[in-house]
Amino acid sequence: MKNIYLFLCLTFIFGISVKTTAQVAPSSDNLTHQWTFDDGTANDSKGTLNGTLEGNASISNNALNTASGGYVTLNGSDLAINSYSELSVEVWFTSVAGANGSFHMLYYFGDTNSSGNGENYTCVTPARGNDVSRAILQTGESSDVVDGPEYDDGLLHHMVCVINATAITFYIDGVNMGAVDLTGTNSLSSIGTQFAYFAKGGYNADPTWKGSMHKISIYDTALTDENVAYLYQHGAEDNSVIASSVSSLAFDTNYPAQMITVTGSNLSSVIAITAPAGITVEPTTLPADALNADLTVVYDGSTPVDGNVTLTSGTTVTNIPIKCVSDAECFVPLYPDNINLITDPGMNDLSAYTGWGTREVVNIISDPANVYCGASSIKVGDGEKGGSGSNDFKLDDMLLPNTTYRVKVVGKTEGPFQLGIERIDPNHSANNNIFTTINTNGEWQTLDFTFATGDEIGVNPVIYLNDFQLSGTVGYFDNWELYAVPDPIITPTISSLAFDADYTEGSFNVTASNLSEDIAITAPAGITVSPSTLPAGAASALVTVIYDGTTSVDGNLTMTSGTATASVYLKSAGKNTDCFTPLYTDRTNLIPDPYFNDKSNFNGWKNWSLISIINNPDSVYCGSHTCRISTAGDVEVPLTDKLEPNYTYISRAMVRTLDGAFKMGINGHDVNFSGDFTDSINTDGAWQEFVFEFNTGESLMSTTPVIFFNNDGVSGKNAFIDNWELYQKEPYVTALKNVKDKIENIYVQDGKIVVEFDLDNSSVVELSVYNVQGVLISHDKMVGIAGWNKKVVDVNLASGIYIVKLTQNNESSYSKLIK
Repeated sequence: MKNIYLFLCLTFIFGISVKTTAQVAPSSDNLTHQWTFDDGTANDSKGTLNGTLEGNASISNNALNTASGGYVTLNGSDLAINSYSELSVEVWFTSVAGANGSFHMLYYFGDTNSSGNGENYTCVTPARGNDVSRAILQTGESSDVVDGPEYDDGLLHHMVCVINATAITFYIDGVNMGAVDLTGTNSLSSIGTQFAYFAKGGYNADPTWKGSMHKISIYDTALTDENVAYLYQHGAEDNSVIASSVSSLAFDTNYPAQMITVTGSNLSSVIAITAPAGITVEPTTLPADALNADLTVVYDGSTPVDGNVTLTSGTTVTNIPIKCVSDAECFVPLYPDNINLITDPGMNDLSAYTGWGTREVVNIISDPANVYCGASSIKVGDGEKGGSGSNDFKLDDMLLPNTTYRVKVVGKTEGPFQLGIERIDPNHSANNNIFTTINTNGEWQTLDFTFATGDEIGVNPVIYLNDFQLSGTVGYFDNWELYAVPDPIITPTISSLAFDADYTEGSFNVTASNLSEDIAITAPAGITVSPSTLPAGAASALVTVIYDGTTSVDGNLTMTSGTATASVYLKSAGKNTDCFTPLYTDRTNLIPDPYFNDKSNFNGWKNWSLISIINNPDSVYCGSHTCRISTAGDVEVPLTDKLEPNYTYISRAMVRTLDGAFKMGINGHDVNFSGDFTDSINTDGAWQEFVFEFNTGESLMSTTPVIFFNNDGVSGKNAFIDNWELYQKEPYVTALKNVKDKIENIYVQDGKIVVEFDLDNSSVVELSVYNVQGVLISHDKMVGIAGWNKKVVDVNLASGIYIVKLTQNNESSYSKLIK
């Protein structure tokens, strides 16, 4: 009856065209491979294509269990999907409810390209980041898909993907979701044979699928509606099985109950449920043909429990381990009389959260070493794969404007993770997105701080724990709290400001809560603040701080109202000119903020930030601020309307690289070249000057030209950059000039360029070698003598066209060489 009800629901909700479908068993001759997991292995019960368990994957209760991660690998060449003229893949599965919100795949047959992305593949995914299920065939440039409703609900489901020479069709729980015609180069014969996986896809960044797979079957024919209806009614199991939606249960005093589902297959009698003392189950019996039947398990909150909830039908028995503990001593709420906005502070239930990537609940049964308090914690990222996951809590309709909130969480991380709060103050960008990094090096530590909302709350505010664009690999989190602060409090949007003679003005906003007096602001000598008094009800009130440019400052700006105080630490540096002499004084530096004082002057991606003499005093080269890139990142300056065609430009900066090389590059400077022109440097931890030259083309690209400094594709892990300059140097002559009194001859000897030239008088000569795209390959200076000279350019060059420029007394000669 439940199957019929589900079928009707799909009819009305998703507009599926319904017709009465007869049931016809597919021929066993067309079944090429089948994995039932009934013998406790991932062996192929029909053919010889046995699977290998990877990571935390296991076989339990007649199913492949990937609830704690892991997957199965098969030999893709032996599977040889590209030899099939028609293909049908059937999967029975039960997900871990709420654990698969990102992009993942139940099975994947195909290749992975050099960028770590899937190509030439077919797969089925039951839930995705865009909230659909999907059957996919993608080969070459084409991708043909059929979508259905998303299923990540912890219930038993059946999905079938059918591909023939002309179309792909998708079935869910016996219902045809539709078909699409194959386009372009899409065909079974084009599917790659590099990989074959269960519970894993071919995209390296995607998480594994978490749940139980009860049966996977492959047919070498296109199953019909009648065939799929038969398979769905036949069920997932051939043996007697009692399956539950969970592999274990863990409770504490703040999480005393959970509803699970139970499915019986091929049973001859009712399912009787028993539980240890302290645990109540409702109901105590279920029918033999139970399908996703609800079972409520309740802990009395005091009795010690360490045993099993047992489900029995005849000789078939399934045990669900259960353990209960008290969390009274390790979780004391910050404000017991206030409402914690985090509805699941014990991190017991993924359905209380949203998120992406790899995340799961671990408990005192499955992973006791990584539970801080009570029954469970939430794991974010996957140490085996290198991380990437986010546990998000939506704050829609929860936050009040101009209110101070306190957030606290206990974390245990390998590498840096962050607590982020976004869209809480759209009128003040510096306060709209707040990020606080935590790196505990494998020890439990507490993160505790306050923040203030603005006079308006943004759309879809959210708070999260993740490793986005960070190098953290795995994090465990517990005891998450978020309250509107009831105490008198003054909350500035920043904790410090650094100044120098070139950076003399900063600002921040202040929000106050529960004050009875106005806020008095005092500052050290050399600092002027405006205003000097704020009202007790300050709401995102702007405070401007001005440094006189000469006085040495090292102290706090203090805000006081009665017993409530807050401070912003202020510190000044010397003059930038004490450690910086411009390359040119008669030209405009196209880098608008060479000292990295204001982040709004730069763009970038991933892990870049401006550091100061306050938070990183040992890493600032000059003045009060420097730019830092860590792990993987990029800082860049857009050059719209700043570059001219057919010019040579020169950039110079002070850089310090750690753990390998970084590079400077230009993009968008030549309409005939779509890539990046770059040069790299490795300073081995020392500050060094980095000079980078490039030539613009006869016209610029329509996209924004940009100059950048990053470690994309090179070995460096951390770097600092300061005193960044970019100047227009001189016209770049593309029509080559032959000046008889200078370059006389140019040729290749022993793989190196040799230049012979004639000078009227002894002087300093510069020799520069460019490739045909205008990238500077070599630059040398020498003292030439009057008369004939010869210079070997000491650089090994690949075959190609090169331009040699000889400069004497600001006059240049050019010659072309083909090597």
